[in-house]
This record gives sequence, structure tokens and C-alpha cells, in this order.
Amino acid sequence: MTTAPAREPAQRKGRPRDERIDTEITSAALEELSEGGFERFTVEAVAARAGVAKTTVYRRFPTREDLVLGALLRLNDDLPAPPPPGPVRERLIAVLQAVRSRATNSSRGRLLMQSVGEGLHSPELAEMVHARVLAPRRQVLRDVIADGIASGELRSDLDPDALIPVLVGPMFYLGAWKCVASAPKVSVEAIVDTVLVGLLPLRP
Repeated sequence: MTTAPAREPAQRKGRPRDERIDTEITSAALEELSEGGFERFTVEAVAARAGVAKTTVYRRFPTREDLVLGALLRLNDDLPAPPPPGPVRERLIAVLQAVRSRATNSSRGRLLMQSVGEGLHSPELAEMVHARVLAPRRQVLRDVIADGIASGELRSDLDPDALIPVLVGPMFYLGAWKCVASAPKVSVEAIVDTVLVGLLPLRP
């Protein structure tokens, strides 16, 4: 799929848009993406599913790429709130529990993983997904790590960009094999405790 560089869906001046119709269109677009993928995604199919004319869609999303982005942005509608202040261990567990649950137990989580996979074949799509969908999620975890460093609970020389995939990767592994009886049943707490051994400040 060829897409334009990541940008917000275009806005036009004039009478305020009906947000209900926007929601119906982007919801229909998410369903189309989930069922047919990016290659088969069309404005015509989205309009038919939403029960609106193609012109209604194009007034809000002038290009197919604008519509794809508008739909993908909906994946963060239920982005979990940052965990409340507290020990960094408990905050990391809370964030990662949410990552694991969303990645494996919701249609939107599965669509996010699908969009990441599709992005491997399209640099433009990959940039769009990373900048507009994944970045807000990464920021939640980044803030917890930064708070842990500031409080002295984590090593001061940690690189959050290196640590985030170390923490998030196992969540997808656990989700991918959760239905296999012979797969080890490992808790999020156990993973966090294992990783924390290398993250704690060195003691004299």
C-alpha cells in the first residue's frame, strides 16, 4: 500500500462538522481495515458500511490516506490513563498489563498488530502508525521510566528507548501463546521482577 506522509486529516472551514458522522465513518473504516486489510481498503466500501455517500467521506477525508489515518487514530480512543504515582515496579506492571490485555484481547489491539505488520511492507504506513498511534503509547511507559530514574528507583544511565522494547516485547509473546497448553505460564509481575534486577541502581 502506498500512503502519504503522516499528517492529520484535513480540516475545512465553514459549518462545524457533525462529529457523529465522523465517528460512524472512522468506525466503518476500522471495520474495513480489520476485515480486509490495507490493500483491499477502499473509500467506497467505507461509505457503504457507514451508510453515507462517498462525497460525505471525501468532505471529511479528502484522500484514502487521510481516511486510513483517521481510522488508525481511533485505535487510541481507549488509551489507558497513566498509572497513579507509586513505586516504579507497580507502575510498570500496571502499564504492561494494559499492553498485554489490549494486544491480545481486543479487536483494536489485533488491528494495531496487523497495521504494524502491514507497515513492514510500506515505509510510509510504518511512519504513520509509529508517529500517530504507537508514540502516545510509548510515552506512557517512557514517563514511568523517567519518573523511576528521577526518584532513584532505577539506574540513572538507563536508555528508555532501549528499555521499552525489552519490557513490551514479552507482552506480545505471552499473548501469542496464551492458548497453547504446553506454553509456560509466566506472569507480568515475574517478567518485571526479572528485568528490574538489571535496572536497579548499583549498591556500594
